[in-house]
Amino acid sequence: MEVPGYSLPGVIASCIFILLTVRQQDDFRVLGPAGPILARVGEDALLTCRLLPKRSAAHMEVAWYHAQPRAAAPALQDGTDMVEVQMASCRDRLQMIEDSIDEGSVTLKIRNVQPSDSGQYWCRFQDGDSFGETSLLLQVAGLGSAPNIHITRNEDGVQLVCAAEGWFPEPQVYWEDRWGERLLAVSEHHIPDDHGLFHVEDTLVVGDVSAATETVSCFIHSPILKEGKGTVLNLPEKLRTEMASLKVIGPSQPTLVRVGEDIQITCYLSPETDAQSMEVRWVQSLWYPAVHVYKDGDHVAGEQMLEYRGRTSLVGDGIHEGRLTLQIHDARASDDGQYRCLFAEDGVYQEASLDLKVVAVGSAPLITMERQKDGVRQLVCTSSGWFPPPQVQWRDTEGRTMPSTPAALRQGSQGLFHVESFLLVTNSSMVNVTCAISNLPLGQEKTAAVALSESKMSFSWKILSVLGLFLAVTTGLIWMKSYKNVNVTQESNTAPLRSTLPEEHENMPCEHSSHRVLTTSSTRWVRRGSHLRQGIESLRSGMR
Repeated sequence: MEVPGYSLPGVIASCIFILLTVRQQDDFRVLGPAGPILARVGEDALLTCRLLPKRSAAHMEVAWYHAQPRAAAPALQDGTDMVEVQMASCRDRLQMIEDSIDEGSVTLKIRNVQPSDSGQYWCRFQDGDSFGETSLLLQVAGLGSAPNIHITRNEDGVQLVCAAEGWFPEPQVYWEDRWGERLLAVSEHHIPDDHGLFHVEDTLVVGDVSAATETVSCFIHSPILKEGKGTVLNLPEKLRTEMASLKVIGPSQPTLVRVGEDIQITCYLSPETDAQSMEVRWVQSLWYPAVHVYKDGDHVAGEQMLEYRGRTSLVGDGIHEGRLTLQIHDARASDDGQYRCLFAEDGVYQEASLDLKVVAVGSAPLITMERQKDGVRQLVCTSSGWFPPPQVQWRDTEGRTMPSTPAALRQGSQGLFHVESFLLVTNSSMVNVTCAISNLPLGQEKTAAVALSESKMSFSWKILSVLGLFLAVTTGLIWMKSYKNVNVTQESNTAPLRSTLPEEHENMPCEHSSHRVLTTSSTRWVRRGSHLRQGIESLRSGMR
């Protein structure tokens, strides 16, 4: 059986080693034990194989494999211990026993057996090209703790939870009434911890406490060791304890927190009771593993879920009044969901449920447009960093919702959503379109708009520019022609102008005076042309 979180090669699978190197003389067979080798968790396991016919293996190559043979690396060669090729996690747990090697028998000792050591092994003797090998099955088993029965009242009656830890492999769990009759559980969970050992949690609901259910027993049994442990509970006695009369009060409304912020969840006992000697735990669905556990005045890290380790703490000093506040640092999308806050004493617990809503507002939408056949345009609206999944809407100029294909969602490694929505626009008269993405729990929205008539407007401006240029040139030619007429008239009466010239220019030919008048009139024309262009630009600006 493969334990979740541990691949079959596992830690020991990497501890592949060759122990001896020698020379083979004759053909041989390798034999191992007839049945599985049983070892308890924490004890030592001995794996032995031998040659047939019996002979010395002092000059042979002997290799041990776990999971897959023919993948060994030397660990003992020519009588020299090659410890450095073994993984550090295995180095102190493996030993080769050579007491009977002259008789063809070798033993691999595995100290402090772990669940990951369970499985098939191969032992190989080799000399040159000839070899013989056999397989051995190591079964690892462990008896865990005796079960504890936790009891509380709810709407359905009395709920009993039988919990234990440290079992391997998965055990059998069953309930019995006072006469030894089996009772049917409503749920059963086996959860592996970091070492591959199973935590057991089995729930039984008793409708009414009557003579038939005054005494209830929970038994946990190992199918390999043929052993088990049990606990007997007297219901009326437990229901008369002080804890059974208390209530746990949690937040009446969902707790809303943004990704990256710190979460604070407060639960308290009613009526007010000192909780310093109690066990208080926050869980998501099961009793184990927990989000945070307070017991005997301290935090119990070993029962905590891996994703919450180093992220939780208790704040405030209200434990003597039965008030505890859990702080979860750096909220993540995975923290979203329902939690239970449990106060327990002497096997009796009370609980309250609460909702935690983690939210995140993503990036501003980005709209891209692609032209297709027949004037159809496809718009794509994308955005990232949302939680929970956002709502996407396309809106027209009037703010009305436009029909579109359902948004495509993709969740990233941090649990945040990337959204992508498509819209086909077939109406050529549509001016602009808006993409709106909203976070419903927060009521916040981010939008982006795109102008669909931009290309038409650009074409209109080009036409207006050409017309403006044509008007300017036409006007200039008219002005030029007008000034030529004026110059001809002025040539017949240039004496006043000549009388103002310097003396050395009085005898200058008329064409020089005429040229000078033309230059002056041309300058006027250029200035008027400049005013015309400025007027056109002003017109354009006004229309924009």
